[in-house]
Amino acid sequence: MSTAHFYKNLHIQRASIQDVIEDQSIFKNVPENWNIIVTDVENSTAAVAAGNHQLVNLAATGSIVACLNIAREKEIMIPFFFGGDGATILVPDEILHECLHALILHQENCKTNFNFFLRVDSCKVGEMYEKGATLKLAKVKINELHTIPVVLGDALQMAEDVVKAMNRKIELAAIPYNLNLKGMECKWDKIAPPIDDNEILTLIIIAQRTDLQSEVYSAVLSRMEAIYGDVKKRHPISLEKLKMINSLSQIKNEVLMKFSKLKWKEILGSIARSAMARFYLKNNDKGRNYLKELPELTESLMLDGTINTVISGTIKQRELLLAELDEMKNKGLLRYGYFTSTTSVLSCYVTAIDDYHVHFLDGDHGGYTQAAQILKK
Repeated sequence: MSTAHFYKNLHIQRASIQDVIEDQSIFKNVPENWNIIVTDVENSTAAVAAGNHQLVNLAATGSIVACLNIAREKEIMIPFFFGGDGATILVPDEILHECLHALILHQENCKTNFNFFLRVDSCKVGEMYEKGATLKLAKVKINELHTIPVVLGDALQMAEDVVKAMNRKIELAAIPYNLNLKGMECKWDKIAPPIDDNEILTLIIIAQRTDLQSEVYSAVLSRMEAIYGDVKKRHPISLEKLKMINSLSQIKNEVLMKFSKLKWKEILGSIARSAMARFYLKNNDKGRNYLKELPELTESLMLDGTINTVISGTIKQRELLLAELDEMKNKGLLRYGYFTSTTSVLSCYVTAIDDYHVHFLDGDHGGYTQAAQILKK
């Protein structure tokens, strides 16, 4: 029996994420014949230090977009997690080889045009179970527009470790599929916090024990809400601070990432679309609606067995939250890494301005990459 629509058929939970995480009976085991695809920019810390953090973000976004375009063609819904310098995507067997084939082309393009190596590999969920890992999934509606996957278990982190340790080169039989990154956009400039004196905090939190994830993460999110307010209040994106890029080099990089070569037709088209969008987004009902939806469709909080979040707030709020996290860390409950910046960066997947769009958020200067380095130390 096919399990291709496992994620699509999951019941949508409408309670708060804290409440969902506390009730483990809501979560369902991911089928053994599903696969964990992992992409990761090798030596991303050096790439970020060299000022290439937006390229690193774009490579991670491209990993998700490539798989989403394949899944949408087959009317299959897949969960995905953006990690700043890579991505984790869960896919059924039905589209695994097509996704890997597209990602190898994406890998080759990153190496040829941007001189960094994007690891690409996958692990079978069943094999992770055999190693003692767990992978339970729920689908949670976090606002009127956006539903996200929430994971309990350590299989995704184990898969990432396995992929990095193997570091193998995938050889795939030729199949008639090319890399399709249609819909990937990077039109927004660096975004200042909604309140001028606020900062952007990028945070990664890992429970020390898998069996305590439910308890620990619920407590962390409750403390975060008490200090910063709910997801909407601490969200780093506001319409007032959005502005489009004017950089030709960024437009060129986006075209190179999508098409593997500089196509002036695409560059000029991208410039023209940006110019038109400035007018369209302000003066057209569909455009204004797109802008209104953008913050709610931005991935500012992800739970993939860890907590990954980008939030806006004051230095005092950050100090209060870190004091709480330190207390939990000293009790042996969790580890964490964080990075602060003055702006955030956004990359996007837009099928049409009045259709599906989702936006991937990171702290500027490689927030997730920097936070992960602190975490490792």
